[in-house]
Amino acid sequence: MGLRYAAMTDRGRREENEDAFFAGQMAGYHLFAVADGLGGHASGEVASRMAIAILEEVAARGLLEGRPFRVLERAFQRANDALCVYNREHHLNAATTLSVAIVNDSGGCWIGTVGDSRTYLITPSTVWHTRDQSYVQSLVDARVLSPAEAMRHPKKNILTQALGLTSQVEIDLDEQEVGEAVLVLSSDGLHDFVPEGTIQDIAIASEPDMACQELIDTAKDAASTDNITVIVARG
Repeated sequence: MGLRYAAMTDRGRREENEDAFFAGQMAGYHLFAVADGLGGHASGEVASRMAIAILEEVAARGLLEGRPFRVLERAFQRANDALCVYNREHHLNAATTLSVAIVNDSGGCWIGTVGDSRTYLITPSTVWHTRDQSYVQSLVDARVLSPAEAMRHPKKNILTQALGLTSQVEIDLDEQEVGEAVLVLSSDGLHDFVPEGTIQDIAIASEPDMACQELIDTAKDAASTDNITVIVARG
């Protein structure tokens, strides 16, 4: 599948950028990933970069076997194990989110997520995205909050899962078809501040490099208080 793609990151209003990403081709697949080191946790930038580095290492070998879900499971578990060891050795609590999309030449898309970084599939009429592993999402699932209310909730940054905090981690796995959709991955510095419809409009209207910049600029205009990382890919 001849995807055109771009990736950008911006530290926004933060002093440091604790996000990390990967966007490229590997073993006949496209591999896209966004990791967001947890603010308020020591060495968040170490955690996000470690997760991406381990993902690259596992994918480079594992995708040759042609089993994307197995690659995702291995990469997430190894990243979690490595971060737990790092934390024990350094007496820290470094942690990160991670959302990964693996796309083959036929448009098959295998997605893994821990935390609240997201993968989207966007068409002019529909928006699908991964489920946030967060306290506020649990309230949305229970219909206590609407998605619009969730964006304004003061506890929207509280996660129920992250890499590096416990020996067991729950990975959400999804299988989708890209088709004519635009693929977007983002850290919560974007989607916690920019409405879904606005993300949809920008992703559909612009080429990947322009869309990335417009999404980051829109998040800043919306007073995003976090690092902002965006990957956009389209056929």
